[in-house]
Amino acid sequence: MAEYAFPVAGAARLASLAGIKSDLEQVVDYCDRMIERYSGAHLKHSPFDIVGFTTHVDFTDWEALSTAACVSYARCFLSGVRQSLDHDLLPNVETELSDSHEFILNLRNKHVAHSVNSFEENSVTVHIDDGFRSSAEICSVVPRHSRSAGLPFDGPEKLRRLASWWLTKVREETSLELSKVIALAQAMSLDEIRAFGGLKSTASDEKRSNVGTRRNQP
Repeated sequence: MAEYAFPVAGAARLASLAGIKSDLEQVVDYCDRMIERYSGAHLKHSPFDIVGFTTHVDFTDWEALSTAACVSYARCFLSGVRQSLDHDLLPNVETELSDSHEFILNLRNKHVAHSVNSFEENSVTVHIDDGFRSSAEICSVVPRHSRSAGLPFDGPEKLRRLASWWLTKVREETSLELSKVIALAQAMSLDEIRAFGGLKSTASDEKRSNVGTRRNQP
């Protein structure tokens, strides 16, 4: 059975939903890995264990997975060639989901992507010895940097729940869009559809050379 591209305006939403679904599934995978490795209740071996404090955490790995999860989630709501999800669906759900949504977007926009909020602190200190008589004796200043290493320890569980909620919405909308696009295809002739040709694959070298170029398809 031959497969042909269908780059019509009425199929743009369905194409976008495919990408959004992939991003949300990645979010769930990242959260599952963080829970399994570092923040799950199964890691407590005694009543005195505190996950993240008395249990092992590789903070480089934790921050990398946190960043990947936040970026993948935020991609579903930001403007681009691909259409996005509708924020307005969230006010109708429980507070924890909407609060998690706002937290993740702020974490991505004002910490991960841009240094804005207090999750990162950069400062300079001056060393003054008790015996100094004037500032001319100062010979040491220290630039300092500190930042929060990714999500809080209850973050992966909350983000996983939020992403799963959106996945349910995406699957529901995908089902509706599939019916619409099938109807569009059925209204065209086979020759019109064949004229679109097959899906074009892009070589990795070409993708690298076009990394700053806006694509045409969702």
